[in-house]
Amino acid sequence: MRGYDFNFILQGICVFILVASIAAKLPSDIKPCAAGDGKCIIENINKVFAEKNQGDESFGLTKLEPFKMDDIIIKQDPANPVAIYLGLLRPVVYGVKNVRALKVKGFGKTPEGRHEILLETPYLSLLSDYKIDGKVLILPVKGEGKSNITLVQPLIKISIDATSRNENGNTFMDIKSLRVECKPKRLAMQFDNLFNGDKVLGENVNSFLNDNWKEIYGEVKIPFYEAIGKQMKVGAEKVFSATPYNEIFVI
Repeated sequence: MRGYDFNFILQGICVFILVASIAAKLPSDIKPCAAGDGKCIIENINKVFAEKNQGDESFGLTKLEPFKMDDIIIKQDPANPVAIYLGLLRPVVYGVKNVRALKVKGFGKTPEGRHEILLETPYLSLLSDYKIDGKVLILPVKGEGKSNITLVQPLIKISIDATSRNENGNTFMDIKSLRVECKPKRLAMQFDNLFNGDKVLGENVNSFLNDNWKEIYGEVKIPFYEAIGKQMKVGAEKVFSATPYNEIFVI
C-alpha cells in the first residue's frame, strides 16, 4: 500500500526523460543531449528535479513539489495474507525535488527496444485521506482519516519497451509497455483514526504495520507496480506522441 508513494515521480518522469533534448523548447539553462549520451541525459533529468520542480511552462513541465495525484484504489483478494480494500484519496506527494537519476539505458538513435531509468531519493511521502478495511497478515484493519505513507531511500526502476513510427519525415516513439519497480530501505506508515479513533488499538495497529512492512510490501507491490505503470504509460504516450523522437534527442 505504499509502493505508490513514488507514483508522483512516475507521472512526471517521462517529462524528465524528454528533458534530454527538446532543443526548440528547452529552457536556455538545459543543454540538448545527443541520443544515447547517458551522462548528459542524467544531468538534465537531475537539473529538472532540483531546479524546476515548481514547473516550467516553456516545455510543458507541471508543478512537481508537491505533486498532486489521482485517487489510488487497491483491492486485494480475500485469500491473500494482505486482504484489504485501500483507498488513498486526494493524495499529495512530497520529496520529488530530491529525486536523482543514477543511470539510464537506451534512448539511442532509434526509439525501438528497451529503455531504462534508475532513480534514487532520500524519501517519498504520500499524504492523503484514506479508507481501509480488511486483514493485514493476522490483524484486522479498519478506519478512515488522514494517512502518511513514506518510502525511505527507495531505488526506482522504470522500464519502457517501445517501437518506432515514421510520420511526415519525423520519427516517433510508440510505447508498447511501461513497468515500474521500487526497492525501499524501509517503509514508514501512519494511519490516523483507525477503528473510529480508538487510540490504543490504532497505535498497536500502526506499530504492527511498521514492524511488518517487508511482508506487507511484498504482498501489495505487484498491484501497485501495475497501477503505476498503467498511469505512467498514459502520460508517456501523450508526451512521445506530441514530440518527435528526433526533436527530443539529437540523432
